[in-house]
Amino acid sequence: MANHFKVKEFYLEDYEATLFPMETCRLLVERSNESLSSYIEKIANPKEKEFCFLPQETVYACKAKHHLRRTMKLDPVAEYFLYEMTYKNRKIFKKSGSERRENFGYRFFEGKPIPIHQSYSDFVVRANELKAQFDYFIKFDISAYFNSIYHHDITNWFSAQKPTQSDMEMFGRFMREINSGFSIDFLPHGIYPSKMLGSHFLSFMDDSELLRCEHLIRFMDDYMIFSNSKDTLIRDFQVIQKGLGQKSLNINSDKTVLFSDGPALIEEKVDEIKQGIKEKIYIGSGSGMDQEDYVESVRELSKEETDYLISLMDEDLATDYEASLILDCIHEHGDSFAQYAPDFIYRFPHLAKRVFHKCSNVEDKEGLSDGLINLVRDSHTLNEHQLFWISKIVESYLLSTSGVGSLLALLYEHKDATNISKAKILEIPELRFGMPEWREVHLKNGSSGWLAWASAVGMRNDTKQARNYLMGYFSKVSPMNKLIGDCIVSL
Repeated sequence: MANHFKVKEFYLEDYEATLFPMETCRLLVERSNESLSSYIEKIANPKEKEFCFLPQETVYACKAKHHLRRTMKLDPVAEYFLYEMTYKNRKIFKKSGSERRENFGYRFFEGKPIPIHQSYSDFVVRANELKAQFDYFIKFDISAYFNSIYHHDITNWFSAQKPTQSDMEMFGRFMREINSGFSIDFLPHGIYPSKMLGSHFLSFMDDSELLRCEHLIRFMDDYMIFSNSKDTLIRDFQVIQKGLGQKSLNINSDKTVLFSDGPALIEEKVDEIKQGIKEKIYIGSGSGMDQEDYVESVRELSKEETDYLISLMDEDLATDYEASLILDCIHEHGDSFAQYAPDFIYRFPHLAKRVFHKCSNVEDKEGLSDGLINLVRDSHTLNEHQLFWISKIVESYLLSTSGVGSLLALLYEHKDATNISKAKILEIPELRFGMPEWREVHLKNGSSGWLAWASAVGMRNDTKQARNYLMGYFSKVSPMNKLIGDCIVSL
């Protein structure tokens, strides 16, 4: 059995980095992780026929250029299972044993998951070292990788790592039941355990003796192969495509880079702006000073410079990295981020999560709240990802603003709202604006799903009497409701 404290620690370290971090899951893992583990044991017990993994809610996160990433938002039991299972079997996820075939990230080191930002930085540094060492490289990734993995392929891979028989059976059952038996498009995106599974599943290609290139590095499904021979690279590129094709995986042709990088035009323009706002400020010279003295300062961006940076993100060639670079520059060197934040969320939906994190030090919270009200009320359309992260901004930073009640209602009743975006609102433990009544509808209508679960968690700051009363109705509906209701009653 896995160490409950360590699994909880693993989960909480990853929580804010996930695509749809729900307080409902966090609270259950933090306060009732042993109950979650017991629930999973009942699923494994053939005598407990009432217990199983539930089919999961489909959600859509944003990618660059208005593409959507289809995945699942796992319920508390399914989410905890994946962290517990991968932690228990963490020795499976090893660093490559070959100096010439390196994989980066998504494993444990000294009992801790490797921080992904650091690992990706190591990958980039290594890529630059190898570019200097070899004449040519090919860079490529797998198209819709997580959505394309075949259930039986990853189950067979996991079995080959020699876990216990019970873990192997539960792993297969989990993959089957969360997707209602559909054999592809089942592996959740954006959470560390899934990334570990997805990353190490691809090791079959790294280990192939058919490859002749001098060096290969990989970060998840991002590959780079290096050689002093173009012919060797072309041959290996085709070998890899054939090997991946045996698993029904295909290369993303639009992102393939052959032999050398193109010019980083947008990055160069951002650098020009950043250099332009550096100034030398004269301090002065006087008695005892041999020369004039200056200090380097960085002035704030002008409106014209900010507008120019935003216009760069309209260019068709702007990558995720370049868009993030522009956002960082405006945040770090401007005083009007609150003014631009709603526009960023609307025009560049894939940056909504980054905007959320950068709102932590926004001083003009009233201005940010007003801007988001206008955005939610007046926009032609907002997708699930945008609505979710706007709700996170409200929950984390704007509950004391004057217009927050109106903003919460607009988000909850929005024409594009989904179960998950509404659940994000319902789990906020707010007692004003009629929100207890919003939750009561879902707690007393006999339902078991995200709207009911989030409503229960949203009662965590209510009086014990109120909690006990409504949890009595709620908990009778299903084993999952009882698990969540018992947690809320115990607070």
